[in-house]
Amino acid sequence: MDDLDFAILEHLTQNSRIHSTEIASDLGLATSTVHKRIEKLQSSGVVKQFTVLIDPASVGLNITTYIGLRIDQSKRISVINKLKNVNDVLEIYELLEPYDLLLKVRTYDIHSLKENVIHVLNNIDGVLESNSLLTTKCHKEKTCVMLKK
Repeated sequence: MDDLDFAILEHLTQNSRIHSTEIASDLGLATSTVHKRIEKLQSSGVVKQFTVLIDPASVGLNITTYIGLRIDQSKRISVINKLKNVNDVLEIYELLEPYDLLLKVRTYDIHSLKENVIHVLNNIDGVLESNSLLTTKCHKEKTCVMLKK
């Protein structure tokens, strides 16, 4: 990765729908150069996907919950793989403490949280304990944003 790659990423993190032509114009490059760099960023795994960040409440996803899990370490991989298949689980992080895993979960309501997530977690072999933190309001949410160094 060089300064040009970082400059392209800066544009893409601000607007993933920006056209290569606009990036090229801003950076004083040929469109083909920018296009090839973006393809290289994708094929190397630097850019995982292009996506849309929506307002969850506007589509009825009113509950954001963080769930800390203590797990049997001998079943860590199995637990993580099962969690990856739970639709309402958006993110899974390994921690040093106070939990082994931290989940970010988004659901429509408390009932769906309980039925689609909590009950599922309690039935995964290897999950020893779960603690939920329900949020009340989001003040900032972003994906990774690249800014000039």
